[in-house]
Amino acid sequence: MGAHIFLVSEDNFDICLKHGIYGCVEPSKEWNKAEIIAGLLSIKKGDLIFFYVKNMGVFGLWILTDEPFLDKTRIWANDNQIFPYRFIFEPVVGDFPKPISLSDVLDLHDKGKIWTFDLNPVQQKNQYKITTGEAKEFIRLLLRNNPVRKTIKPISDPYIPLSRDQLEIQLDSRNGRQVNYEGWLNAWFMKSFRDGELIDLFGDYYEYLNLVPTSFNKVMDIFLTHVTTVNGIEILHKYTCIELKTATASEKDLSQILRYEDWLARKLAGGDKDMIQSVLIANQFTDTLIDYLWRRHEIEEKTVRLITYQFDKEDKCIRLNEMQPMI
Repeated sequence: MGAHIFLVSEDNFDICLKHGIYGCVEPSKEWNKAEIIAGLLSIKKGDLIFFYVKNMGVFGLWILTDEPFLDKTRIWANDNQIFPYRFIFEPVVGDFPKPISLSDVLDLHDKGKIWTFDLNPVQQKNQYKITTGEAKEFIRLLLRNNPVRKTIKPISDPYIPLSRDQLEIQLDSRNGRQVNYEGWLNAWFMKSFRDGELIDLFGDYYEYLNLVPTSFNKVMDIFLTHVTTVNGIEILHKYTCIELKTATASEKDLSQILRYEDWLARKLAGGDKDMIQSVLIANQFTDTLIDYLWRRHEIEEKTVRLITYQFDKEDKCIRLNEMQPMI
């Protein structure tokens, strides 16, 4: 199960609840479009949905009833945007008329109980995937604010799409080797993780998030959690941080992922850096980056995993290959 927070205006929120549908903007620039679709491809049927309504707070709770799709039928009263990237939802658990206030959200953020939802993001976006732990905090506050649980309020006029096209990942290359935009590479990974793939490469993952905000004005490309159940007890034992580069990764990119590694160790792992699996994925790597990492591996017995990707122009697919440390 995943969980998401979507931003919406008060007027459009009423339309969303009436029809049980939400739509994301379609940007004019391809790199931005790629990032929007990458975020949507992290959504899966059965995920929980919250809405942040400006000047009102966070409302819940709904569940996604199908995969996101493309539909350009006009629903919302906006002459400049039809919000064609859509999903359908229905209420779950109960009706919670009193939302979570912005002050409560900021308080949770200050206490470190939520960190993936940022109202002052580096990137302007209206979709945030959050961790299960954060979702539990939001549900707790909804239950606290609404002690007398009301019965579910059904969708009054369910939307029936006139068209339901799949969200397409536009894997193209100008030179035949590299994907044009990092967002499309991110989208390919999100779809792969959503579909339960790549376990052999990254381990059995529990959650997969992308474009995650950090406290130093950068977004983490991909973040995974790894949970194993032992005799009915869930054990969170590893985090994976993945940095993506469409071309050649250099020492600057290595410095960035090492910064993420240190930040995650302090913020989530109680200082235990061995709990962080750092992965750098690029079309190729500079020799100086590789030499540094191999020396680090010899001295610390810890390194950043290096994985090259190759774009297959004929099959329109991505092939991955991990570089092994030299012994």
